Amino acid sequence: MNISGQIQVLQSDAARRRRVYVLATISIIFVVAIFGYAALRRKEFRDRADWMTATLPKIAQLSTSNQFVGEQIQLLKTSTRKGNNPDWTGQYILLMTNGEYLVYCFRHGNNNGTLPHLFLARSSDGRWFYSTYHFCNEMVGAMGDAPPASIDDFAKRYFALEFNGKSEECLKTTWPPNN
Repeated sequence: MNISGQIQVLQSDAARRRRVYVLATISIIFVVAIFGYAALRRKEFRDRADWMTATLPKIAQLSTSNQFVGEQIQLLKTSTRKGNNPDWTGQYILLMTNGEYLVYCFRHGNNNGTLPHLFLARSSDGRWFYSTYHFCNEMVGAMGDAPPASIDDFAKRYFALEFNGKSEECLKTTWPPNN
């Protein structure tokens, strides 16, 4: 083999090695990104589950305090908020037009789709509800809406589902609805 043939062989070997290095580097970056994303999702899920575990007893305690509930409802009824809709969204209470109410807490998730929001509530008749509807911070997403007629109306409007008030079932997604 002559020298020019040997040079061509060496050049093609070097080009092949560069392609292998580039493909290996891209593959490694891809695998690291996938594992990093999965680890972030696990951490976010744990944080959300920890929030749920701490929040359910708080809601249970608040919802059984007649004094607390009465004070919160009175605040809503005497609100001077301007607009077409009466004030039905309080810091911990949502008041329906028929007098039913929900004692709730809300966790704002990420708006990038990686972690759903979480709304947990106990109704005036003792039922527990959860939703992943995007109420936005401080319930702004519901504040401008007309008050629901009942808890069942609220549940339909905001994709809230009943659960037993204990299980991690409430960590499932309710909104956006599956198509």
